[in-house]
Amino acid sequence: MRHLSHLAFPVLLSVPVGAQTPADSLRALDSAWARTYATHDTALAAALLGDHLVVTATDGRLKDKAVEIEDVRPTPGLRMHHFRTSEVRIDVYSGAGVVTGLVDWAFTYKGRQSAIRRRYTALYVRGGPLGWQLVALHIGRAPEPTPPH
Repeated sequence: MRHLSHLAFPVLLSVPVGAQTPADSLRALDSAWARTYATHDTALAAALLGDHLVVTATDGRLKDKAVEIEDVRPTPGLRMHHFRTSEVRIDVYSGAGVVTGLVDWAFTYKGRQSAIRRRYTALYVRGGPLGWQLVALHIGRAPEPTPPH
């Protein structure tokens, strides 16, 4: 596998490209997307997010790339515990890919702990420094977890 060591983003070394399927690439980028928030990696976020990104937040607000990168940036008083995806489904089309799944994150902000779980749908198109760019993201309410039997 070839890695992106030629780019100025050291953390991108963990995002493999090359001899893999488009679904494999999208799965790696989905994981990288989550990692940007967990590690406050604005360089990776800038490479991953398309210039005309549209994010629909859970409350219906629309955000662009600049606002989303601000959400990735470290915030005084904020300590991320994790930001991860699960139940990921990937559908690949000619020049595009749709990734759906659950995302959950936990953090402490100014001494108060919070945990959030959401359903997400991400639209990627071919292009950008990573081979794919995230151009649309919708974050919505997640179903309640199924209690164990």
